[in-house]
Amino acid sequence: MLIDFLQLTVAGLSQGSVYALLAVGLIAVYTVRQVVNIAQGEFAMLAGIGGAWLTAAGMPLIVAIFVAILSVTLVAIAVERLIVARVKNLTTLFSMIVTLSVSILLQAIMLLIWGPEARGLPRFPGENLLIGGVSIRSQELWMLGALIVVGGGIMLFYEKTRFGKALRACAEQPIAARIVGISPVMASVLAFAIAGFVGGVVGVVSSPISLSIWSGGLLLGLKGFVAAILGGFSSFRAAIVGALLLGVIEAYVAGYVASGLRDGVAFLILILVLTFRTQGLVLKPTAVRV
Repeated sequence: MLIDFLQLTVAGLSQGSVYALLAVGLIAVYTVRQVVNIAQGEFAMLAGIGGAWLTAAGMPLIVAIFVAILSVTLVAIAVERLIVARVKNLTTLFSMIVTLSVSILLQAIMLLIWGPEARGLPRFPGENLLIGGVSIRSQELWMLGALIVVGGGIMLFYEKTRFGKALRACAEQPIAARIVGISPVMASVLAFAIAGFVGGVVGVVSSPISLSIWSGGLLLGLKGFVAAILGGFSSFRAAIVGALLLGVIEAYVAGYVASGLRDGVAFLILILVLTFRTQGLVLKPTAVRV
C-alpha cells in the first residue's frame, strides 16, 4: 500500500513538473505583456511532434531536440510579431481570445503536416531507478531535472537579475520603462521567446512518456493555466508548488478513484480558487523593483 502511494507520488511529481514549466512560460509572458497565452500547450505539442518526426527521419536525438526547441522558439516570436503585436488595445481578456485562435491555427497546421497519429521521441539516455520498491523511470528524472534547471533558471532571471526586473517593469510601468531606456517591443519579443523555449522543453522531455498529438496542447496548456492561476499569474514559486500539487492529486485520483476523473481535477481546483481564493497560493502581493 505504501509503495503504491509512493509510486503514484513520483508519477504525480513528474507530471506536475510539466504543468509547472508551462505555468512558468505563461507567467513569463503575462508579467511582461499582460497577455494570457492560451497557445502555450501547442508550443509543447509542436516541439514533441516535430522532434519525433525528425528522429524518425534519421536525425540524431540531441540534434532533433535542439532543432525542435529552436523552431518552437522562433514560432513563438513570430506569433508575437505577426499577431499579438499588431492587435491594438490588447486587453487581457482579448489576449485570451487571440491566443486561443493561434492555438486552433497551430492545431490545424500540425494535423495537416503530420496527421492525427500520436508521436513520441525516443527515451533519453539514463537508467531507471528502483528505490525501496518504488520504480523511477529515467525519463521522469529528466522531466524533474528540466523543471529545476529551466524553470528555476527563468525564475531566478526574472526575480534576481536587473534585466529580468526591467522586463517585468514594462508591464507595470510602461512609460517609466521607456524613459529609462527599456524597449517594450524587445521585452515582449523576449518574453514570447522564453515562453516558446519553455514550451519546446516541455514538449521534448514529456514526449517519450506522454506522446505528442495535434489535439493535446489545449488540455495540457489549460492545466498549466490552472497552475499559473495558483501562482496568481505573478509568483513563479507559488505556480510551481501549485503545479506539483496538481500533478500529485491527479495521480492519486487516477490511482485510487478512477482514471477517467483525472482531467477533471484541474478544473475543480480552478473553480475553487476562483471562488474562494482569487490570489491562489500567493500569500501577499509581490512588488518589482528596478
